[in-house]
Amino acid sequence: MLAVSPWVGSATLQPIPNKSPAERRESGDLDTGIGHGVGIAGTGILGPRRMHEAIARAHEQESPGKVTIRWESAMPVRAAETRLGQAPASNLHTGWYAITMYDVPVPKKHWGANKLKGLAYIRRENKPDFKPSRVEVHRTADGMATLVYLFPRREEITRGDKNVIFAAQIDRLFVAEFFYPATMQFEGKLEL
Repeated sequence: MLAVSPWVGSATLQPIPNKSPAERRESGDLDTGIGHGVGIAGTGILGPRRMHEAIARAHEQESPGKVTIRWESAMPVRAAETRLGQAPASNLHTGWYAITMYDVPVPKKHWGANKLKGLAYIRRENKPDFKPSRVEVHRTADGMATLVYLFPRREEITRGDKNVIFAAQIDRLFVAEFFYPATMQFEGKLEL
């Protein structure tokens, strides 16, 4: 239930492309999204092949891996955690859709819950996106973090929603995962 179920997804963290100097200036943060330099090879002095290789290396970005995304507020997930003696990532389940992301690498630059709150959303087909009202950041001893996104339940998700997309940006990483409400039922009732 906690690893493979309709309430759990596994998504690859996608690096966001670096910004040009003009884009960094416009954003007001000159330190964000700075790519690797191309070195002398990038000037073409060592030949066109070496120049193209240097430019490709400068734009190369590896993903830091996968994260687990789980609907923590769903009753079957909470019941499974209780059976296993695990504490929930957040105690705020009533009144919220709680979506938790596990094993998120902590970026070099400081980021807080308020910034994360503005960079996440739930998207439903033909309905407006909605953002979390709150984000909890729980740092772990291994340099990773658990992020809990709390969305207000006043924005209703129904069985009629074909799919629900959870998306978030964490520093210079982006992640999105699809969930299907028709499969997220327990004893005939939608459980989110």
